[in-house]
Amino acid sequence: MVSDTRAVERIQVARSLLTALWLHVVRAPTARLRPLDFAPLDAALDPASAAELSPDADSFDDLTIEQLQERMDRGEMTAEQVTRRAIARIRRHDGSLCSIIELNPHALDEARAADDRRRAGGTLGPLDGIPMTLKDNIETAGPMRTTAGAAVLADHVASKDAAVVARLRDAGAVIIGKANLSELAGAVVRTPGMSAVGGQTRNPYGAFSTGGSSSGSAVAVAAGLCVASVGTETSGSLIAPASFNGVVGMKPSRGLVPTDGIVPLVRAQDSAGPVARCVADAAVLLTVLAGGAFRSPDLSDDALVGVRAGILRADILGQRTPYEDTADNDVVLDRIIAGLEAAGAEPQDTAVVAPEAMKKLEAEFTKYVMGGLAHDTMGYLAAAGAPVSTVAELLAFNLQEPKVRMPKGQFLLALACLIAPDAVTYQQEADAIPLAAAALLDTTFEASGGDLLVSITNRHSSLYASAGYPAVTVPIGVRANGTVTGVTLIGRHGDDARLLAWGYAFEQATHLRAQPHLASG
Repeated sequence: MVSDTRAVERIQVARSLLTALWLHVVRAPTARLRPLDFAPLDAALDPASAAELSPDADSFDDLTIEQLQERMDRGEMTAEQVTRRAIARIRRHDGSLCSIIELNPHALDEARAADDRRRAGGTLGPLDGIPMTLKDNIETAGPMRTTAGAAVLADHVASKDAAVVARLRDAGAVIIGKANLSELAGAVVRTPGMSAVGGQTRNPYGAFSTGGSSSGSAVAVAAGLCVASVGTETSGSLIAPASFNGVVGMKPSRGLVPTDGIVPLVRAQDSAGPVARCVADAAVLLTVLAGGAFRSPDLSDDALVGVRAGILRADILGQRTPYEDTADNDVVLDRIIAGLEAAGAEPQDTAVVAPEAMKKLEAEFTKYVMGGLAHDTMGYLAAAGAPVSTVAELLAFNLQEPKVRMPKGQFLLALACLIAPDAVTYQQEADAIPLAAAALLDTTFEASGGDLLVSITNRHSSLYASAGYPAVTVPIGVRANGTVTGVTLIGRHGDDARLLAWGYAFEQATHLRAQPHLASG
């Protein structure tokens, strides 16, 4: 009986791989499973204010969260106006960008409630009235769904908000909608930003990769469709899309931000963090997400003065990835070093102390993630009432309607059927890999003689994400081929406030974020 079951699973895997190839050849459509519903928001607008939803509406691209709050305090704008103008941007541009999976029908009500509080003489904090999106693997109570981009969860409504969403609501944030993502946090296909429910997220800077699982969050922020967003990271899945879309993203230290109510991929190292246009906004958002466990950092232009920064030069210059053109990494590295020096830091070349150990960890990582998919993700799906509880069952479910449920195939699901470790082995890996990664980073920090390591995009994500150490990416401009990219600063565990301060100082010394040039969608 067991051998028969395995034979069936192998047949399903083979069929899935063949279907994936066929879908690739025929260029299957990658649009949303369902269109965005603007009707509840339109109905809430009176004719006199409808002009604020025009294509020419200002998106407040150049204002920080603090500046928005100051203008609202002075009565120069309202939270309702800011939210309406975000909706206008979504209506105008997201037909082509596909960064939003679903709109919150109560967004304008939430904005008006923020304005009422302000008129009454008080606010709930620095996020009160600020329109935000949430990656759609973060649970929200109805009416919005939580799909993780998967057809098997297309109509799933969580019973309550995730812990981070509850904190955002308590702080008065306006949840304008849910952001698209790589399906099941990147565990279905290799194409970043692709999901069956949300379609293919597209980079606002051109025909380039969106970078990773939190693509919708990064694209929405870059395009001015929201002021900030919350993404999640397993390994590079927040840092990479922030880098590839020219915004700031931060993966906090493990344990700083609660993960209750987030669809897991690898439960031992999943993390939620801020995506924003600037470091100051990321700091505001992280302060709310972390609650009382985090003290807001003191951001100053001179935070990097005298700080020894270990440049992981060899790994940066040797970076190879199918998702970005790394041919000019030497030019980008020179730009990073110049920025650090302008901010007063002391950059010095360093290297991962045990490169062979890092290569071994990276080689084992795919199998480790497949274990997370097979055990952590499938456990969530079963508990959520989905009609599947194993990767083989999910693969078979998607094959029933491949054009809808797996529009770009499901290579990684099929791979999980073949290589995912059993539950005992996976738990052993979940215990061992974070410890090994932390030990490797600790020895590298000690060898560098400093508290800051410098990388690029998500080059070392398998180390810092597995170790649970914080990382922040800051825009460093445009590559020769037109893509945008970012420098990634890695800190020791618990150094989140200092890391943000260092990122802020670098940002202020460089000002290298480039605005996308958007066409109407």
